[in-house]
Amino acid sequence: MSATSAIDLPPSVNEEILPPEVSARSESWLTRARNYPVFSRTWYRYRARAWMGTLIPSLLLIFLIDAARGADWRTFFVVWIPLSLAGTAMHLGGAALAVWVRQRGYAEKKEWRCLITVLCAGLLCSLLLFFAARQATQQLLHYEAPMLTALKLHYSGSPDSAKTTAATPAGNWLSEFKAGFEQGFQDGKQNRAPRPPDIAGSDFWKGFYIGLVLSSVCIYLSGGYDLWLFSRQRNMLKVAQSKRASEQAQAMQRETELRLSVLAAQVEPHFLFNTLAGVRSAISTEPARAVAIVDHLVDYLRATIPQMRDDGGSVQSRLSKQLDAVHAYLSLMQARIPRLSFSVESQIADAAVPPLMLISLVENAIKHGIEPKVGAAHIAVTVRVIETQEMQETQETPEPRMLEMRVEDDGVGFGGHNSGSGIGLANIHQRLAAMYGERASLLLKARPEGGVAAIITIPLEKQTEAA
Repeated sequence: MSATSAIDLPPSVNEEILPPEVSARSESWLTRARNYPVFSRTWYRYRARAWMGTLIPSLLLIFLIDAARGADWRTFFVVWIPLSLAGTAMHLGGAALAVWVRQRGYAEKKEWRCLITVLCAGLLCSLLLFFAARQATQQLLHYEAPMLTALKLHYSGSPDSAKTTAATPAGNWLSEFKAGFEQGFQDGKQNRAPRPPDIAGSDFWKGFYIGLVLSSVCIYLSGGYDLWLFSRQRNMLKVAQSKRASEQAQAMQRETELRLSVLAAQVEPHFLFNTLAGVRSAISTEPARAVAIVDHLVDYLRATIPQMRDDGGSVQSRLSKQLDAVHAYLSLMQARIPRLSFSVESQIADAAVPPLMLISLVENAIKHGIEPKVGAAHIAVTVRVIETQEMQETQETPEPRMLEMRVEDDGVGFGGHNSGSGIGLANIHQRLAAMYGERASLLLKARPEGGVAAIITIPLEKQTEAA
């Protein structure tokens, strides 16, 4: 995965609040960090505030309690100062390095390796800091804290330990630990150096369990839980972003379909009024031609109305239906304008094409090219598969990939201009841009023998057998 993937965002984006489906939605100052991406700078700032806002009052409370009890003030500095320094370094040091790693924008695998490395380094440094701080305070104050001595588990560290152990009920681990702790506390008060415990039998397992608990606490404080939360948060973000992208794609598709539906509805059936006028004038003079016009009109409406109902709001239609509608329309125009001849040819039987687009070009040719012309006129509709210039040069695949729909007339033309500006042509331009972007084109050019050639080129999405 690259550094610019869906979740490996720029540092500025990583500081934004998490989406509702991922965020903890917490307003408490203790847990507000969970509203932001783990190992982000904002997350670290709230995390540091929560830690220091808890640690400082706790230390002050412990100091006041010791002072009220009349305890030796040196105990506070020898015990709690090293623990506080080590805990702060453990909780914030590795996390600060992890924030720095996240800001680098590494690839996912490299980022994981670096995060684990810096968190382990933070844990090791905090432990070294604890031992160094404890040794320094003991030497400066010339005092060995009873609590630290007691934590060494003096089960066999003093001559009285055997008596203390024998006096406790067998199997009562809590009582044994309490007795050992009290003995260690007394040893610390009397400055008696402890001897190593006898690591055998049940004493070994007691030390093992205590070590396991302390190790778990260290791993939790040093970022082990945060690393798990980071992984979980990353996966949740992937799911949320995938869902959001899918919803955006569906919304864009619905918007495109609605826009295409509106654009398709703008196709003006101007020929219908002219056709009815032609029928009206032919009824009295040429009844047979009037009947033929009505028959062709019925065929045309039968071919086009289902398309307008089914395909008007759709992104794709079928080429075979488009060709049937074009043939019916030109037959109708031929009955109304006897001087018109036409041809409809296609290299393929069917393909996916934009709805109502080919018929719009034919209507435009009749309206602006054939009707104003005096004398015989001809319209040729051809559909073929072409290869793009790039494919011909590279010869990456033998399959042609573009579909060309061409409508040519020998009408009056447009005086040397090579593009149209009418509503129908603007409609087609907008629909092609909405559906294909720059992959499709509409070209209008003057023919040397007169008239205009309108050419639509679109990607061929499905090719069938030749007709």
